[in-house]
Amino acid sequence: MKKRFKRVLIIGICVLMISLLAGCSETKKDQSSEASKSERTITDLAGKSVTLPPVAEIKNVVIIAPPLLSTYISNQLSTENLVGVSAVALSEMNKALVDTFVPNNQAINTSFVSSSYESNTEELLKLDPDLILVYGDNQKKGLETIQVPVVDFFIKNQVNEDWSVQIDQLMREIFGLENDDSLQQEWDTANKKVDTILSEVQSTEKQKGLMIMSNTGDKITVRGAGTYGDDWLVKSGLVNAAAELTGDNIEVTMEQILAWNPDIVYVFRGLPATQYLSGAITGQDWSQIQAFKDGKIYNTPVGIMNWGTPCADSPLMIQWLVSKNFPEKLSDNDFKTILKEFYERRYEIKLTDEMIQSILTPVTGK
Repeated sequence: MKKRFKRVLIIGICVLMISLLAGCSETKKDQSSEASKSERTITDLAGKSVTLPPVAEIKNVVIIAPPLLSTYISNQLSTENLVGVSAVALSEMNKALVDTFVPNNQAINTSFVSSSYESNTEELLKLDPDLILVYGDNQKKGLETIQVPVVDFFIKNQVNEDWSVQIDQLMREIFGLENDDSLQQEWDTANKKVDTILSEVQSTEKQKGLMIMSNTGDKITVRGAGTYGDDWLVKSGLVNAAAELTGDNIEVTMEQILAWNPDIVYVFRGLPATQYLSGAITGQDWSQIQAFKDGKIYNTPVGIMNWGTPCADSPLMIQWLVSKNFPEKLSDNDFKTILKEFYERRYEIKLTDEMIQSILTPVTGK
């Protein structure tokens, strides 16, 4: 009799607990539902207050700043509400993966914005946008008086982790997403691995790295101190060979590069690394540079975007750089595993060997 009473009591308590939990869950759903039905005021990265429509009413999204597309995809895992982007956003994406990341890319309007990111307001409004995402004042030209919220993702400091994480955080706030799988968590994992490797090589003399911003054959520009490129080089354990210069996209001569004699060269844009290594660039002799002698001239990978730009793939970039700078500490095969797991975790994409190849050895041009 006592056992039966105890069993009934336990069952009663369980039922009560389930009811309470269900009530809490329902309350949470109700609160979330209410939040999605009301307007919100947020502060964008430029420090401006912007009133947004309810999450549920954001149907048509326009993205003008190319890197923001990667973060949008990372968080939404869908582009069905994307009605307009700059053409650069799609061209900076891996060509073998465009249809995977943006299956409706042919239907998305790119003609409303110029190559300098200025919008034709009349054409833009034809897209009936509920939200416009930009970077900096130049991309807001012509949008000052329209009755559509414009969110600016501009920040002054050029630190890849800071901006890629702040993009992610603001995007999550805009679309009412939780932070249980934020980009900061990916950065924390990447930084732990990188810090371990760098601590193991700290007694060795630092190698000199150079990041080419662009090389057309006629003109070479580099990424000097205080730039995203400089941040990549320094954070991955190198000294920026062009640190005596300040700023991005600075034109230099082959004589300057020869004097710097970098151990490793990373090519962000322009002629591909294969042309450097094969001596195929007319008027440029790279053969006397240490990076050429050691075969250490690399294109920056291109995944959801070119990794030379802070984006949703940025935690991968820092690890890839370290794998090239210190291959004895992080092998190509180990990095490929990191890449595959990241893409499946972040984008629900199972990369094939061909996809991995296209990311790590992208086809580039002028």
